[in-house]
Amino acid sequence: KNISVSSRVGDETKTLLQKPDNYFKDQEVLKSSQEMRTEFSICKTIVNVVYGKANKKKHKTWEGDGILEIGNKTVTLKDNEGKILGTSSNVKTAELSEGSRIFVGNKEVEIIEEIREVTRSKKRPSENVEEVARQSLYTNKKIKSLPQEYVRIPHKKKALHSATETLVMPRPDDQHQWEYNLNHEPVMDVIVDPSLNKHLRPHQREGVTFLYRCITGIRSLNYTGAILADEMGLGKTLQTVTLIWTLLRSGPYGGKPFIKRALIIVPSSLVQNWHNEFIRWIGSHKIRLFVVDKKNKSKDFMESNLPIMIISYEQFVRNIEDIKDVNCDLIVCDEGHRLKNSGIQAANCLNMLPCKKRILLTGTPIQNDLQEYYTLVDFVNPGILGTPIEFRRHFGNAIIVSRDPKATEETVKEGKEKADELNRYTNGFILRRTQAVIGSFLPQKNEYVIFCAPSLLQKKIYAMISKIWQERMEEGVTHSFDDINHLSTITMLKKICNHPILIQSNRIEDHIDVLSKFVDEEMATYSFQEADSGKLSLVMTLLKRLYETKERIVLVSNFTQTLDLFATVCDKYKYKYIKFDGSTASAKRSEIVKIFNSDSSDIYILLLSSKAGGVGLNLIGGSRLILYDSDWNPAVDLQAMARIWREGQKKNVHIYRLLTAGSIEEKIFQRQLTKAGLNESIVDPNCKKSVKLSKEEIMDLFNFTGEDKCLTHEMLKCSCSCDGIIPSGDIFNKKENDDEERDCQLSLEKNNYTMPSLRMNQLFQWEHYGAPIHPSLLEEMKMEKSESEITFVFRNKTE
Repeated sequence: KNISVSSRVGDETKTLLQKPDNYFKDQEVLKSSQEMRTEFSICKTIVNVVYGKANKKKHKTWEGDGILEIGNKTVTLKDNEGKILGTSSNVKTAELSEGSRIFVGNKEVEIIEEIREVTRSKKRPSENVEEVARQSLYTNKKIKSLPQEYVRIPHKKKALHSATETLVMPRPDDQHQWEYNLNHEPVMDVIVDPSLNKHLRPHQREGVTFLYRCITGIRSLNYTGAILADEMGLGKTLQTVTLIWTLLRSGPYGGKPFIKRALIIVPSSLVQNWHNEFIRWIGSHKIRLFVVDKKNKSKDFMESNLPIMIISYEQFVRNIEDIKDVNCDLIVCDEGHRLKNSGIQAANCLNMLPCKKRILLTGTPIQNDLQEYYTLVDFVNPGILGTPIEFRRHFGNAIIVSRDPKATEETVKEGKEKADELNRYTNGFILRRTQAVIGSFLPQKNEYVIFCAPSLLQKKIYAMISKIWQERMEEGVTHSFDDINHLSTITMLKKICNHPILIQSNRIEDHIDVLSKFVDEEMATYSFQEADSGKLSLVMTLLKRLYETKERIVLVSNFTQTLDLFATVCDKYKYKYIKFDGSTASAKRSEIVKIFNSDSSDIYILLLSSKAGGVGLNLIGGSRLILYDSDWNPAVDLQAMARIWREGQKKNVHIYRLLTAGSIEEKIFQRQLTKAGLNESIVDPNCKKSVKLSKEEIMDLFNFTGEDKCLTHEMLKCSCSCDGIIPSGDIFNKKENDDEERDCQLSLEKNNYTMPSLRMNQLFQWEHYGAPIHPSLLEEMKMEKSESEITFVFRNKTE
């Protein structure tokens, strides 16, 4: 019989003219749909995963893609068809995140998409669920799609971005196609993987596009190298990872990969970090890398069929005979400024490789002179600046002479013209951005250059050693600036600035008998006191104060001996610390960083060697960094100070740079101003300023007056009242393009200043504080009890 049946579905009433034969069976479908709705209301999150058989293999082989339903008490693994592969109730769901691996049944699972919450109602039935079930009454087919609420998160391979967000690489022009597209393949768009593109900031998208143009030859067919010279913390690694992954996946002709293999050469402390960055951004399910270490030998790379080799500079030099036969399509050199001298072994070995697609990453492309700059440029694009002799004749001589404080107006003009011409030659393959581009994305940064008063013992020993040395110089014992005795004495003075106890076991050349005798007599019976170093006394007071705030500290020094001293005093006060120096095994370095950055770690202080760990490390677990001593090379100090103000930092950061007033440390700081100024005026085309020191000031290293005043502020000839007000007046009223201010003649001995940017080597836009230091600044620095130890402070705040 035909029976009229009313069924309420949503807000509509439908009449079934005939009861189907499988009516009662279909009621079970409706019942199960209600159960599905109930189960769905309990499930909290759904994530994309890859899964495979559970085993202990180092390199996992995944079977397929799936979804993981994470409930309040259980997790359920399903394949893409909705089939249940396993469940587990022994999972700490609160700790799951992208990249986590867990076991579900007999499967190992890795989460590849960030966890997303799903909002559900427990009160009102889901019409969508019932509608799907109702439709099955007539189709009598298996439900193939889930209701809207229950649909899984799209897999990463699917485009999640609108067309305006898609990052498409530039298309090759006709000349490029004529040279490279010999098989007449269709020209196709090269698109950056959306899973990477969504993490890129605007300046990083620009950087990836810039590198792509250079490496593929779109910019120039003859020169396919590039230098990414962004300042520290701007994500050079992420930009490079994105470029390599893009080139490995596709190319402009027929969509075929543009490269098949890449060689990445990095400092030993960053080998594991580079591996981790690839896994972090791309995922272990997508890419495998060949990391040269004790287990993996470079000679095995050719047989591995893996696309990327990561190797340290030391291992690269040691295994060049094995590597030179590897057919690599791209070479990346991280911290490339270590190749600045063409005569070093690593540079010679790199030039043995035939690959001409080269990327050099560095935050400081110029460190000492223009010849080093030439070496770096010639490495990435051989011959583009001619021979070394041609470069010096055409560019170098004129630029260097123009930077002499006594240079004539005509000489300065010629130097500026040559610098501009050099910029035009190189700005097509050198890209440099400053931290200003990410300032709005990061927390506030407070920088302090603090001049500390030396203790009475420091003054006594320092003055006597300086006097003895100058007497020996006059007697002709030391013949040149580079004499080993000269450098040895400089090192001794630097150690005295850290703490006099550091020279207690210092060996001095036998023929400087007077100096040796004095040190032996003065330090033979010495007993250690923290107060015998102005800097150490200040640091210990600061550490005690910061211990109350639960902030983590990075304490940086050039000397392992000084780090050992820090360890001793930390043990005395029971401060928990971890040390990272040259003796730290490569395998442990990544673990140390991970421990320090962990929210659950109880480490208070990281003792960091600026040489061993001051490059490339991400130490965002710390919010305060103390640079205890300075290096002649400004790059070393700037790299070290950039460890905490980086992507991922959530707290306001404070960076303290300590200098012993009137000592060689202050003169090293002044010397750094000259080198950094040269760097900016050549590499940064927007820079119109420079800072210079005279030769007399550079040679006056051993002059020690014993006064506590800040010599650097005096040399600036700044007329401010030293009360924290940024200097104003005629210094900033002149226009940058004024004819009287060529190429930023911010000289320390002339009054023709121009307005500098907020940089460590440009102090006129920093706040100047003289003694007695204002209480508000002391409170901000957490140095309320150290007023007597501070003679001057330069302060800068970046918001």
